[in-house]
Amino acid sequence: MKSKTKFSKKLLPTLNGTGQGYFTQPTISNKQIIFVCENDLWQVPLEGGRAQRLTSSRSETHSPVYSPNGQWIACCTMEEGEHDVYLMESSGGPLQRLTWLNSVTHIVSWSHDGQYIWFRSTHQAVHSRGSDAWIFRVSINGGPVERLPYGPAMTVDLQVNGKKGVVLGRNTLSNSRWKRYRGGMAGEIWVDKNNSGNFKRLFRDLQGNPVSPFWLRERLWFVSDHEGVGNLFSCTPEGGRLRQETFQKEYYVRFPATDGKALIYHVGGELWILDPEENSGPEREIQIPIGWHSTKTRLQRRFFYGDEYWEETMIHPQGHEVALTARGKLFSMPFWEQAVRQHGIRDGVRYRMPCWLPNGKLAAISDAPLKKNKTKKLSAMEEQLDVFGSTPTEFPDCSHRLPPGRMQEIAVSPRFQHLALTTSRMELFLINAETGRISKLDDSKIREISDPVFSPDGRWLAYTKHLSLELTAIFLLDLKPSANGKRIKAKDPVQITQPVRYDFSPAFDPEGRWLYFLSSRIYNPIWDTVQTGTSFSRSMKPYLLTLKKDSPNPFEALPHAPGGQETGGTPAGDSSHETQDSNNSTTKQSKDSKKVALEIDLDGIAERIVEFPVSEGVYKQIIGLPNKVIFTEFPLSGALHDLEAEDNQDKDEGILWVYDFEKQEAETIAENVGIVQTSVPDESENSSRTMLYSSGDLLRALEAGVSVPEDTKTEKQHSRKSGWLDLRRIRISVQYQEEWAQMFQETWRLQKEFFWTEDLSGVDWERVYQRYARLLPRIGSRSELSDLIWEMQGELGTSHAYEYGGDYPYSPRYPVGCLGADLVFDSKQKSWIFQKIYSGDIWKPNEHSPLAEPGVSVEEGERLLAV
Repeated sequence: MKSKTKFSKKLLPTLNGTGQGYFTQPTISNKQIIFVCENDLWQVPLEGGRAQRLTSSRSETHSPVYSPNGQWIACCTMEEGEHDVYLMESSGGPLQRLTWLNSVTHIVSWSHDGQYIWFRSTHQAVHSRGSDAWIFRVSINGGPVERLPYGPAMTVDLQVNGKKGVVLGRNTLSNSRWKRYRGGMAGEIWVDKNNSGNFKRLFRDLQGNPVSPFWLRERLWFVSDHEGVGNLFSCTPEGGRLRQETFQKEYYVRFPATDGKALIYHVGGELWILDPEENSGPEREIQIPIGWHSTKTRLQRRFFYGDEYWEETMIHPQGHEVALTARGKLFSMPFWEQAVRQHGIRDGVRYRMPCWLPNGKLAAISDAPLKKNKTKKLSAMEEQLDVFGSTPTEFPDCSHRLPPGRMQEIAVSPRFQHLALTTSRMELFLINAETGRISKLDDSKIREISDPVFSPDGRWLAYTKHLSLELTAIFLLDLKPSANGKRIKAKDPVQITQPVRYDFSPAFDPEGRWLYFLSSRIYNPIWDTVQTGTSFSRSMKPYLLTLKKDSPNPFEALPHAPGGQETGGTPAGDSSHETQDSNNSTTKQSKDSKKVALEIDLDGIAERIVEFPVSEGVYKQIIGLPNKVIFTEFPLSGALHDLEAEDNQDKDEGILWVYDFEKQEAETIAENVGIVQTSVPDESENSSRTMLYSSGDLLRALEAGVSVPEDTKTEKQHSRKSGWLDLRRIRISVQYQEEWAQMFQETWRLQKEFFWTEDLSGVDWERVYQRYARLLPRIGSRSELSDLIWEMQGELGTSHAYEYGGDYPYSPRYPVGCLGADLVFDSKQKSWIFQKIYSGDIWKPNEHSPLAEPGVSVEEGERLLAV
């Protein structure tokens, strides 16, 4: 006689807990449920009640599976390195590590006798995250890992009764992250109903993404979204008599698990149960009432230093401090003296693209909601421009609406309260930071406009614009601002360069003589050393345009006596500069000189192009200084070196050059440089400038255009002498729930703006936001936030909509040694055998087996006797 478990349709009274968690990945045995929440394992009775925490892991624990007798729990965690198989008693206790593969993706199931744990691992796969990984097994006593003979698969389940049929789930583990997907990686169900080794694929023509197949008595159950929302369905072993078993309407059914009597699953952060013996229908689905009590330690406020979290910087026009964002918060910091100041709302808001205005105020893009006023209210779903005074405050002096789209780049006028903004919608705008007036200046039909830069007098704006997918040119706009900058009467944009390939990164000479830019137009073929062919890997050089018709070529030296000045004055013929000191090559502008009023002869300007007398290379930035120009060059690197660089984010490889027009020579002034900025002081007060450059996670402030002194080149001490800034002076307070809510909103906003179709494939994206935002109060760990974002993005039903990275709790790292060999366990000899040694490229460090090193006498076929 079959036993039958009765499930009450009446929910238990609400339990007094500390809120509700995000309950996922359940497993069931003997009327007990174990599930994952806050990266730990919890246990609760089948009928509901108070949940008990079983683990307190330092890392993420996932995919728990009960053993057939309910005595053990197999799970995957990172307690001693990367993900591997661990075992623990179901009542709780220490985790015992069973594998050392560093590549286990999830636990699949158990053998029926409870002696082996089945799991999926990528350690023999070509693609570490692909679908070509196999299922393996390991004994509960540890020992060798064996590959199961089912081919690549995500899941496998063996029938308990009947003919012991086998069912495989391939390609996809969960369809909730790729909802309604129909492409080549859609889930596949393969069945060998007689366990004969002959598999047949079911539902080839099903318009859905079937995943997670398993046996429940004589029928196959699986999750599919061919009816619109992921629900459980069942069928015969041949794929006939398809029947819907669950009827969820908002959230996908995920992580189904059964002990043969009851069936449990995850829906929208909750656990649900149904009795498979009852007739199919919505009324048999019951939400399990879980009383959840947690200290929520992963939500506790934490503090961080700014040296690891700073993002964007902007040097002050006077060159004595820097504005920067760190973990989305806005700070200003004098270089070496006085305290760091935080501006804006402390938590739940992201600030980006900080910039100093000429009046000393600080502006930034933020997603803080505007205060209500008489005429308008801005939703928190949109960004705005916040302008803060010099005194730190939580709320800005004023906030302004922004143009449509996401702001991509920002440039500040050195004279007026003007900001030039490029957007994701390939448009260029000017916004008055005092009045909020927005003026559209230009747009592109090809790609985003980039590199906006103002002239020293604030009248002109130069920028880079695509002419085609493979051509970019420099454009120039006469803004025609009024005397106080309140209004502009911008003229039509003018293309001022004729590109061969890419012209980019325009920059004005501060004295108004030239416009610098970088260009890819040198086609000097470099022969390949392996195959017959050439490439043009070093096609760039710096160039300049003379802005006046009568300006001479500044690289043509004028005659002068030894040790004296050129008889024709400075290369540009500007008599307002004089040499100060033979020991100081910096040219000072007279303090009583007037501000630059820039006039440009546009007729024939494209023909007034002059090439810098430097070698071709890979250049990224160019900035004008008084009678000098600085530019960055980066070395060529192979694709393999680029992969190494991804693992070493703390290093920059740029070289900072300065070209001195008086000396008529270029010299290196700094190495290991990333991004460079310079201050833009008022010409009437000071013509010297400060430059700020990044070097990995470090920032350094020095006099612009002057070589780094020899005695400080290797110094890393934070000081005025060395120029290095102590970014640990920045202290960041993080309230995780507010930060995660902001991240969730921004993810939604980014998809709305950048998705490949304007109508988001017909998805009601506003409704999607409301649906998943309701689950935010449940989130208790960074991995749960990631899962929620994946679920939300999955509603778009498209590929390559991913979420990865982030501030996960520290997990210990104990790397497993890789011998570059296949070892197999010989049960007769009771020892491990070196079956094959992969020599690799023996001449390359770290790319060959250590067993192939000279002097290591290990041969294939030998036994491993001791470690």
